[in-house]
Amino acid sequence: MMRKGWLTTMLPRMTTGDWIFWSILSWIFVNLLWIKFVERFIPLWFGTIVATAFALLLLKYGPRPKEEEEEEEE
Repeated sequence: MMRKGWLTTMLPRMTTGDWIFWSILSWIFVNLLWIKFVERFIPLWFGTIVATAFALLLLKYGPRPKEEEEEEEE
């Protein structure tokens, strides 16, 4: 049995298209927050790198829908 992380337990299972959508939204949100609060101290290009890394991590480690084989076992 696979170990479940905190992200898997907190968030509902979504399709890959949902995760792409939420990754894009989070990328925009992180950049806007960076412009508002952090840009005075650290340039925006660094914030873009941080936002991209966060979006890629969200895509890679976001919970996936259950496979049909998994559903039959439960």
